[in-house]
Amino acid sequence: MRLVLFRPYQQLRTLVLCFCFAFTLLACSPKLDWRTVKNESLGYAALFPRKPQLIDRSLSYQDNKLKQSLEFVKADDDIFAVMTTEIPVALANQVSAIEQLLKSVLLQQTLSPNQTTPSEFNQVKESSSKIGAIGHQKQASQDYFLDLPQAKRVMRIRWLIRPMADGGLYLYQVSVVRAQTPSNPMPSLEQENINIFFDEFRPN
Repeated sequence: MRLVLFRPYQQLRTLVLCFCFAFTLLACSPKLDWRTVKNESLGYAALFPRKPQLIDRSLSYQDNKLKQSLEFVKADDDIFAVMTTEIPVALANQVSAIEQLLKSVLLQQTLSPNQTTPSEFNQVKESSSKIGAIGHQKQASQDYFLDLPQAKRVMRIRWLIRPMADGGLYLYQVSVVRAQTPSNPMPSLEQENINIFFDEFRPN
């Protein structure tokens, strides 16, 4: 399945729609069966709670089309996902602007019918991701949570950047979406199975 988007704010809806699609596509959620998935073509390894599915699509940015891949799985009513945006060497110096666009996409989904100002990302904790083999360097990052009231969901997110061999960049968005809790969502977003997913994500 390959979607080509032409306006920045069409991109605002695509990620959430993909997550909704995941709930429909994966109606049954068997017992957790953790396995390491090595995506050599996208330069990472991730520990998923069952076998994931992969969707490719194109993201329009200025006069360019950036390849995006969404690898995801639904387990116990949660969606575990890694979205990779491939940034060519010619746009490598614009990675911050592209990351900001992706963040704007998510923030627009927080708007309720009577709200005009999007919410903000709330920091869960500072974190770090292992890069390469055990014992290699770590990349500092931060984890955030975001309320998605229209979908009655909350989301935990981490962004990471990994250089490509040709000078381009991979921009990873690691996330878990789960049902909204009536109180503070942070404890539910720091449960062991969610921490495992984030802690074991590793750019190779």
